Amino acid sequence: ADQGGLDAIYEETYSEPFDPSLYELTRLGDPCDQAGIDRDRKLLLQQLTVVSKKVFKLILDRQTDCTAQLDHIISVQMDLLECLSTCTTSRQSLARAKHQFVNCSLGILAGYRRKQQALSLVQNLKIIQTLQKTGHRLETLLAQDKYSEAIKLLLECQVVAHNYKHFTAIKQLTVKLQDTLVMTEETLDTALAKVCMNFDTTTYSKIQEAYDLLGKTQTAMDQLLMHITSSIHTRSWSLVQVHAAMSSCCNPEELARRPYPELCHTVGQQLFLPCLIDLIKVLWDIMLNYRKIYSWHQTHAAQSRETKILAEPGALWPLVLDEKDVPPPERNLCGTEPTQKDTVADEGQEEGGGDDGKAQENDRNSEAHTLELELQKQYISKKLDSGLGRIWQEVQTKVRILVHSSNLKQFSIEQFIRFLDTIHTLLQVGKEFCGHDSETLQDSLQKQCLSYFQAYHVARLDELKTHLENEGWALCPVKLSFSPRSLIEFGHMKLSLKSPSKTPSKRSSISSSSETGGGTGSYFVRYWSDGTPFEEVLRDSGGDEDILMLVDGGGFENESSEDEENETVPASILENNAILMTGTNGPRQPWTPPPPRQGFCLANTTLMVLRQFGRYIHLMKLLHPISSEILLGIKQLFEFYVYSVYKVFSSSLPQDSWIKPRMSSNLTSLLDNVEREIVLKSKQVNEVDGEGNQTTHEIISGLVRAPNTGMAVLPNFEECKYKGLLEKILAVESCVYLSGQLVTLLPHVKECLQDGSLADQYFADQMSIVHSLRDSLYLTSINKLIGLHHVIPAMTKIKWDLKEVHSQHSEYVDLLVKLFHDFSQRVDQLASIVPIEPDVRTCIWSLAFQSAAHLFVEGFSTVKKCTNEGRALMQLDYRQFILKMEKLTDIRPIPCQEFVTAYIKAFYIPESELEAWVEGHREYSASQLTALVNAVAYSNNKARQKFETIVNKIRR
Repeated sequence: ADQGGLDAIYEETYSEPFDPSLYELTRLGDPCDQAGIDRDRKLLLQQLTVVSKKVFKLILDRQTDCTAQLDHIISVQMDLLECLSTCTTSRQSLARAKHQFVNCSLGILAGYRRKQQALSLVQNLKIIQTLQKTGHRLETLLAQDKYSEAIKLLLECQVVAHNYKHFTAIKQLTVKLQDTLVMTEETLDTALAKVCMNFDTTTYSKIQEAYDLLGKTQTAMDQLLMHITSSIHTRSWSLVQVHAAMSSCCNPEELARRPYPELCHTVGQQLFLPCLIDLIKVLWDIMLNYRKIYSWHQTHAAQSRETKILAEPGALWPLVLDEKDVPPPERNLCGTEPTQKDTVADEGQEEGGGDDGKAQENDRNSEAHTLELELQKQYISKKLDSGLGRIWQEVQTKVRILVHSSNLKQFSIEQFIRFLDTIHTLLQVGKEFCGHDSETLQDSLQKQCLSYFQAYHVARLDELKTHLENEGWALCPVKLSFSPRSLIEFGHMKLSLKSPSKTPSKRSSISSSSETGGGTGSYFVRYWSDGTPFEEVLRDSGGDEDILMLVDGGGFENESSEDEENETVPASILENNAILMTGTNGPRQPWTPPPPRQGFCLANTTLMVLRQFGRYIHLMKLLHPISSEILLGIKQLFEFYVYSVYKVFSSSLPQDSWIKPRMSSNLTSLLDNVEREIVLKSKQVNEVDGEGNQTTHEIISGLVRAPNTGMAVLPNFEECKYKGLLEKILAVESCVYLSGQLVTLLPHVKECLQDGSLADQYFADQMSIVHSLRDSLYLTSINKLIGLHHVIPAMTKIKWDLKEVHSQHSEYVDLLVKLFHDFSQRVDQLASIVPIEPDVRTCIWSLAFQSAAHLFVEGFSTVKKCTNEGRALMQLDYRQFILKMEKLTDIRPIPCQEFVTAYIKAFYIPESELEAWVEGHREYSASQLTALVNAVAYSNNKARQKFETIVNKIRR
C-alpha cells in the first residue's frame, strides 16, 4: 500500500525547481468541484504520511554516519581556534621586531645602492674614453689597408654610441663617427680607382669586403665602371698629349687645353704608329684589369654577410676595450646574480611558450636573406657583363679618333702592315674581351684601307711593268729547299703553311672559363701576368732571309747564262761533246748528257711577284671586309705577269710559214681580260653640251700601261745559241711556278674570304692557261734551234714522180734525223743550265715532233708532180723518221703521226669523197688543202674550182 502511494506521486514533483501549491492550483478545474478538492486533499495527506514514514526510516538507517560527521565538525572548530591563537602571537612578535631592526637595515641597503651606481658610472666613463680613442685606431687600420676591419670597428662604435646616446659627450662623438665613416668611404673609393689600373687580388678582396659590410656592393660596381671609363679618358688624353708635344712646337699649356680629337690631329706622321701602339697598350692594361676583376667575381661570388656587433663580442671591439672593462652580467632586483634554478625556470617558460614562433621567424629571415643575396649576385653579374661592351666601345672610340686623324696613304707598306697587325690584334682582343664583333672600328677603317690598297696595287702593277721591261730572264739561284715561307713576306703564315688544310676559325669568342674566358691561345691567358700582345708589332717578325745558293768562295752563285754549262760540266764530257757537235776527227764516244740542273725556274721578277703575293695574303688576313678586293689584286698581278711574258716573247722570233703557234681559248680570254681591265688606255669621246657645242673628252680606263716589248734588254734570239728557248723556259716556267704556289696557298686564301668559292672562280683555269703558254711561246724557238727551215729546200729537190717503189728513204730524212740528234744534245745542255722538269721536256719534244709533222705535210704539199710510187716514198720517209725518233726519245707514241699519214692517204681519196674530207679536216692550211685538191682533181677543172671555193671559204 505504501509503495502504491509512492507510485501515485506525480512525476513533476521530483523536478527542480518545484512549487507544490502552484502546481495544485493549476490542477483545479473550472468551475471548482468541492468533492474533487476534498478527494485530492485526502490523497495528498495519504501521500504525505507514506513519504514521512519513508523519510524517517531512511534517517534511522543513516544515524551512525550523521553522528560521525558531527564529531568531525567539532574537531575542525577546535583546530581553527588554535590557529587563530598562533597568528595573534606572531603578529605581536613581528611588531616588536619592526620596532627594533628596520632603521639599521634601510641604512645598509641605501649604501649598497650608492656603490652600484658609482660602479656603473665608472664603467660608462671608461666606454666613453674608449670611444674617444677609436679615431686613432681607425687611422692605423686604414693606413694598413685593413678596410673591412676599420668598417667593422666603426659600425660597432656606432652601435655602442647609440646605446649610450643619453650622454651629451656621446652625442658629439656620434657626429664625429659619422664623418669618419664618410671619410672612410672616400678612401675606399680612391683605392677602388687605383685597382682599375693595377689590380691586386688581396686589395680588391678587402675593398669588396668593406663595401659588403657597408651594404653598398651595388654602389661599388657602379663606381667601378665609372672609374674605368674615367681612366680610359684620362690616360688616353695624357698619352696622346705627350706624343703631340713631341710632334708640335705649341705651348704645353695650350696643348693641355685641347680636347682629345684636336690632340690626335697634332700627332706627327712619324710618331703616329708609336703613339697608336702606346695608346693600345694603355687600353690593354685597363681591359686586362677589368678581366681580372671579372674573373675575381666569377671565382668569389658575392655573398652577403650579416653584421653582428654586440651579439658577437670579441670581434673587433675587444681590440679597443679591455676585458676588465666589459660590462658585468645583469643582476636581479635584489642585487644578486640569477641562480641556476631561476635561469632554468626562465628557460622553461621560454621553451614552453615561444620556441615554435621563433623558429618560424628565423626561417622567414633566412629566406629573405637568401633572396637578397641572390638578387645582389644577379645585379653584379649583369653590371659586369654590360661593362664588357661599354668598355670595349670606349676603347674603339679612342682608337678610331686617333686613326682618323692620320693619313694612311703616306705610310709605306711595311708601316701599313704593322698598323694593320696592331689593329687586327686589337680586334681579336676585343672579340675575346666581350664576344662582340668590332663593327664600329672596322667600318671606320674600311674606306681608308680600301683607298690605300687601291693606290698601292696600282703602284705594284707599275713596278711589275718596270721590272718586266728590264728583266733579263736569268735564273735566280735559290736554294733547293726554297719555299714561300722562306720569304719575309710570308712570315705571318709560317705555321699555317706547314699544313695547307683548313685551320679552325680565327673568330674566337669569349667563354666562361675561370681565368680569362679563353682557351690556351687566349691573349688574356698568355699575358695574364706580364707583357702585352702588342710588344712584337714594332719588331721584324720575318727574320733574316736565307734563300740564295752560295758557291764555294762564299759568294752568291752567278745567274744562268749560255756559258754556265762550261763551269759545271766535267772537262772530259765537254771535250767529247765538242767533237760530236763539230764533227772533227778524234776518238768518238757516245753522247754523255751533262748532269741536269736542280732547283726552280725563278727570275728576279718572279720573286718580286711572289713577295707581293705574301703581302697581299697578309693584307687579306688583316682586312676581311675588303678581302675580295685584295684577292682581285692577286689575280690581276698574276694575269698581268702572264700577259707581259706572252707579249714580250710572242714577237721575239719570226713565225714559220708551215706552222702557227696554237693558243687556247682560256689564254685568249686571259689576254683579252687584261687588255680590257688592267692595261691603261684612253678613248676620245665627243659630246654635245646644252648650247649645242661639240666637246671632246678623254676617258682613261685601266690601271697600268702595257709593258714595252722593244726587247732592249733581251739579246737577239737569232744570234743566241739556244734561240731564246732558255729565256722562254725561265719566263714560262716561272708562270707555272707562280700558278702552283697560288694553288698551294688557295686554302689559306679561302680562310680570309667570306665566300671561299670566289677564289675557285678566279683561279680554276690558271694551270691550264700557263701550260698553254708553252705551246704558244716555245714553238718558234724550237723550230729555230732544230733548224727545220733547212729541210724544205732539201725536200723540193726530191723527185716524187717515180715509176717504181723505192726501198730506201730520201736523203732529207737523214738531214732531219741529224738535226733532231743535235737538238736532243742541245736540250740536254739546256737542262744543265736551267731546271727542266720531265713534263717540260716532254712538252718540248712534243712541240718538236709537231713541227716536224707540219714540216712533212708542208713539204709534201709543195710537190708539183707525184705518182703513187712517190706517195709510197713519202710514207716510207715519214715512217723511217718515226723509227729513228723512237730510238732517240722515250715518248710513246710519237705525236702527230695521224696528221701526216692522213694527209698522204687523202691523195688516194676519190673525188666524190674529197669534199667531205676537206670539210672535216680544217687543221690543214689553205695552201696544203689547195695542193691536195689540185692533185686529186687535176683533170676536172670544174671539180677543182668547186674545191678551191670550199678551201677559200675555210680560209676565211
